[in-house]
Amino acid sequence: MNKVLFIEDDIATQKIYREKFSKDFEVIFALTGVLGASMAVKEKPDVIILDIILAGGLSGFEALKEIKKHSESKNIPVIVLTNLESQEKIAKEGGAVECLVKANTSIGEVDKFIRKHLP
Repeated sequence: MNKVLFIEDDIATQKIYREKFSKDFEVIFALTGVLGASMAVKEKPDVIILDIILAGGLSGFEALKEIKKHSESKNIPVIVLTNLESQEKIAKEGGAVECLVKANTSIGEVDKFIRKHLP
């Protein structure tokens, strides 16, 4: 079963993701960028969903940089979710394969993009 890491600090959003995706994927969660970057190296998920605005130390962009600097995690596709369309260029330059604006993206579309980037 494919593994998806969600780096998301909103508990309600995590619950939605767990309910939607746990039937099709092994889902794991990190509440902070620090924990998410560490889990990316340790758990080696098939895809990472990364929120940009995170509490607890590292922003999503800093977590992305940390993920991409380690040989164990640098090739894992990272899909960034943000509230600002202006962050797409920064996300792609940082190594994200997709940058989705939360307000314009349904849970079904998130599913589509996860499946697009599975090995």
